[in-house]
Amino acid sequence: MRALKNLGSLIKNFMILFSFIVSLILVIVLVVLLLLIFDIKNNIATPLIGGLHSSFVGLDESTIDWTIPVRDRIPVVLNIPLETETVVVLTRAVPLAVNANITLPGVGQLNNATVFLQLPAGLELPVRLDLDVPVDEELDIALDVRAVIPISETQLHDPINNLRLLFEPIVRILDNLPADFDQAGAFVGDLLAGRMPDLLAETEYSRDPWVGFSQTAGVGYTLGDEPWPMLNQPVTTGIVQLGGIPALDEGIRPDLYANGTPDEINRRAFDDMTGLGVPAYFYDGSYATYRRGTLLASSEPVMEIENGEPDRLPSPDADG
Repeated sequence: MRALKNLGSLIKNFMILFSFIVSLILVIVLVVLLLLIFDIKNNIATPLIGGLHSSFVGLDESTIDWTIPVRDRIPVVLNIPLETETVVVLTRAVPLAVNANITLPGVGQLNNATVFLQLPAGLELPVRLDLDVPVDEELDIALDVRAVIPISETQLHDPINNLRLLFEPIVRILDNLPADFDQAGAFVGDLLAGRMPDLLAETEYSRDPWVGFSQTAGVGYTLGDEPWPMLNQPVTTGIVQLGGIPALDEGIRPDLYANGTPDEINRRAFDDMTGLGVPAYFYDGSYATYRRGTLLASSEPVMEIENGEPDRLPSPDADG
């Protein structure tokens, strides 16, 4: 019995000592973290989160500028109708033998006489051409096709911008939190005085997160203002990005939330597009699946276009 009491006392003392050591370690860790918290914020958290955020902003602001060289031979088989008046020049003398009725004054008339003439080289003759010119040749094609595509004007803008929205509230909060003990004192003073700082307020960084690119895009490109064909014009759907944490996202986009949540706005947008008769696969991300299904369902894949002229496509590989 005495041995059990001694064992219990030993376990009790051990637990007290263990608890004291753990508590001491936690206190030391908290003190160290408190002393290093601004270093962690300024040198780890802010650069890491800000770097991700600015990269998504830069990706959205980027422009693809690439030149595609086209070098090929294409067969050309057609008849070209040619109907025109022109002047030809004889390259050599042309002998002629023609029948003529000749009247000789004082002699009489000579009927059905043969007259020999020669048209000299260099003589200009006006002629009228009306014929079909057959063409059956292979033409060499040498084109340099330049494509200048701003990413923000394509569907890629939506997922990239949604990634930006995920990080923007966190970036703003980090920027608006104190960066040292002096700012921390003022921050606590505002809290005690009942002045709650706006942690989601815009900062100098959030207004322009991306510094720029290492190479230019669009220099010397003069076709950016050329109008697109009507059938190529994209339709604005009204769909908005979902963003991140709703409570924080609303602080970033208050004007959007004034018209409802992103889910509510998107449901209305889908209804509007359905009312316009625009198939969902053109804007819900399933266009590639739709095209693949169309190709696999057709023995001779054909892409129909608005003017009724089909564009033949190569058959897909058996393995997809």
